[in-house]
Amino acid sequence: MENVLYDTYLAEAEISANYTIFSSDSARKQELLNSVLKKHNITEAVLDTSLTWYSGHLEKYFRINENIHKRFAGATEKLRHQEELAAKSNVSPAKRLVLPTEKENFLLGANDLLNNAYTFDADTILSRYGGAYELQFDILGLSASLRPIVTLCAQCSDTTFVKRDTILQNGSFITYVDILRGKQAKKLYGSIYFPEVNSDMNVFIQKFTLSHSNQPRNLPTTQPTKQIVSVGIQK
Repeated sequence: MENVLYDTYLAEAEISANYTIFSSDSARKQELLNSVLKKHNITEAVLDTSLTWYSGHLEKYFRINENIHKRFAGATEKLRHQEELAAKSNVSPAKRLVLPTEKENFLLGANDLLNNAYTFDADTILSRYGGAYELQFDILGLSASLRPIVTLCAQCSDTTFVKRDTILQNGSFITYVDILRGKQAKKLYGSIYFPEVNSDMNVFIQKFTLSHSNQPRNLPTTQPTKQIVSVGIQK
C-alpha cells in the first residue's frame, strides 16, 4: 500500500504542478493516475477498498504516511545534493543554451512507440563547437521490469558521439554526451528504447529538455564512433 500511495502522491504532485495542462485535458489526467494503478497491477476499486479498510485502522495508515514523508524528504535531499554538484561542475546558466524540442510533457503508451522506441531530436540547426549536449526529464510509470535504455547522439561531419544509459527508477533522469574541442555537431538526436512493451504500459515524461553548454562534463568517458548501430534509431 505504501508504494501505491507514494506513486499516487507523485502523480497528484505532477498534476498540481502542471495545472494549466491537466485542467484542460481530463483524459491525460486520468491516464496519469491510471498509470499508477497499472504499475502496481490493481484497479481503482481495489485501491478504494484498501483506503476504506485503512480508515478503520488509522494507526497503520498514519505509519504508512510517515514512511512516505521520510521517502519524499530523502528524495528532496538527494535532488538538492545533485543540483549542488551540478552547479559546481557546470558552467554558468548564461552559457547554457536550451534547444527546442517537439514536446516537453507527454505520455508514452505501446501505440506511441515504433519498434519499441520513442525517437527525438533537437528541432533546430546546430552550430556550436565542442562542449556538452545534455538531455534531462522526469519520468513516472516505470515498473520493476520496465527499464528503458536512453541513447543520445551528437553527429558531427566525420564522427558521431554516443552516450547510452539505462533508467532504473522513477524520478529525475539526466545524461549528456561530450564533444571534442574543435568538433561541430550538426545534428542531435536519440531514442528512449523499451526492451519489453505491453498494451497496459503508460509512462509519463515531464520537462523533457535538450541543452548545450560550452564546457564538456567528463570528456574522457565519451566514445566517438564512425557509425551508429542502435535499435530504434533511424536518422
